[in-house]
This record gives sequence, structure tokens and C-alpha cells, in this order.
Amino acid sequence: MSPDPTPGRLFAGSQGTAVLRFPLPPALPIPLGIAAPEGVTLATWAFSGMEEGAVGGPVCLLALEGIPGGDLTLATHFRDIPIRPEPRAPDVLSAAERALLARALLSAGPSGLTVLAGLLPLVETALAAFTPAADAPALIPEASGYALTGKDVPHALLLRSEAGWGCARVKCARLGFAGGPRVGLVLDPLWGTPPMSARAAFALHAHGFVPLAVRAA
Repeated sequence: MSPDPTPGRLFAGSQGTAVLRFPLPPALPIPLGIAAPEGVTLATWAFSGMEEGAVGGPVCLLALEGIPGGDLTLATHFRDIPIRPEPRAPDVLSAAERALLARALLSAGPSGLTVLAGLLPLVETALAAFTPAADAPALIPEASGYALTGKDVPHALLLRSEAGWGCARVKCARLGFAGGPRVGLVLDPLWGTPPMSARAAFALHAHGFVPLAVRAA
């Protein structure tokens, strides 16, 4: 006998994306993918409310590409979990949940960039809290694009200019050592505003992200 669906709350983004929040079972199952329906895929996920005394208890946040029109089945390492999404306004998401979701989206790798675009309005306020560390790599404008101090090469950059946010894939990278190690980046814009005159930036890596110190040209 199939278990009754777990009630979930669905927060729609743009471009066919959504966030689904549901209460975590005691076994803390690790999400692996969407078993049903077809056309809905799992971009990334995060657990929230794990700390002692958290209001509402532990919940799971699923970042989805595709919006389910009915019940959804989540495949996990433990068992499949049927979930019944109920649409809700995005303002129900707490600041802590937005921050965790932002971290997950920025760390989702190249396949998560489309979902990041659609869910950016839900996490934009959380991005302001991710400030560069004192020893953070610097992003430096150049004639051909940008240079990044250090040796690490991200797969993409998330950039904020006066006109808004934009994302660009790193098309080509060249390592140089004049004046210290730096990587020259040739960018391929994916969505949002053109990658020029950045005021804030994030280097996106396959399993993490780094807030960058943005320098003037």
C-alpha cells in the first residue's frame, strides 16, 4: 500500500522553475531526483531547520526545473516519497531558508544555471549577505573580459551591475603569472544583464562558490 502523499508548499519562480518545501521524515532521506512526473527535474536541494529549537522542525527545499501539476514523487536514498504540492506565495519562505537555497543554487554546477535564473528573485536578498573574505580572489576588468587573481577557474560568473544581475559561462581561461598568478577569462553571456561594469560578483564552481572582490579597471 502506497503511503499518503506528504503535504508540501510550492513556490513558483519564473521560466518554469519552482521551489518545493516539505517536512523531513525522521530518516532524513537524501534527495536523488524526481521519479515522477516526467518533465520535472531536481536541480539542487537543501535541508533547513536542523538546528535545535528551530520553528517548524526540519524541512527540505527542492529547487525544480519544471512545475508539477499534481503530486510529485521524490526519489531518495531511503525510499520514494510522494509529495502533494500546494501553491504558496514566495514571501512565506524565511530569510534562513532563502540563504540556504541561495547557497545550494550557487553550488549546483553548470546544470543549475537555468534554475538559478528563474529562482533568482527568491534568493536575491540573501546574496547581499555573502560578502568577499579578506583574502578573496579579485575580479579585474580587462579589454577582453575579466581577469581573476589566483589559479582557480570557475565554470561561470554571477555578476551584479547597476542594471541588475547576469550570468556568464567561462568560455576560455588563460593562466598567467606576471604580477602574481591570475586567470584571464573569456565569457559567454547566458542570461540577464551583459557582464560589464560589475559591482559584485561570484565565482561559481562545480561544488561551491566564492564571493569575489571587484576591482576597478
